[in-house]
Amino acid sequence: MLGLFYLLAQPAEPRLFIVPSLFIVPSLVIVPSLALFAALCLISLFDARYLVIPDGLVLFLALIGAAMILTSAPEEAVSRLAAAATGFLALRLFGRAYEALRGTPGVGEGDAKLFGVAGLWLGFAGLPSCLIYAALSALVAAALAVRRGQLRNPREPIAFGPHLALGLWLAWSVGPLEMG
Repeated sequence: MLGLFYLLAQPAEPRLFIVPSLFIVPSLVIVPSLALFAALCLISLFDARYLVIPDGLVLFLALIGAAMILTSAPEEAVSRLAAAATGFLALRLFGRAYEALRGTPGVGEGDAKLFGVAGLWLGFAGLPSCLIYAALSALVAAALAVRRGQLRNPREPIAFGPHLALGLWLAWSVGPLEMG
């Protein structure tokens, strides 16, 4: 069944089954999902090049995510906003603790904002998966950079935004990891 798209039509609500991601997506989520993917690609490219995550793209994702929640699941709005605040604060506090211990910034504010947006899109259930995907991706990328000789100094900054973007996309499209 891999690689095929099946249209499952129900009388009142058509749905699209995307086999590679192994979940059913309501048709109203397709456009926001494409916007999420495009914005995450731009964020990744920009952060990889300049080590900065543009606030405009993060705001765009926050607005799209909020609109999607309000139209498709308004009962989850408060929980999703709490997850967004938790995601932002968790990464911000981690960054400050890292800086206090190491004397150099470890996580930027843009990364914290992007993780906050991940909380808005994924809720509490998806935040841990997003961070696990991101951390594993960053570790693999750092190991490859060291092996190629591209990363010589352990204090050299590495863009974490592309890894958070990948984590957000995987948690959104595949779903959260099963914990337990």
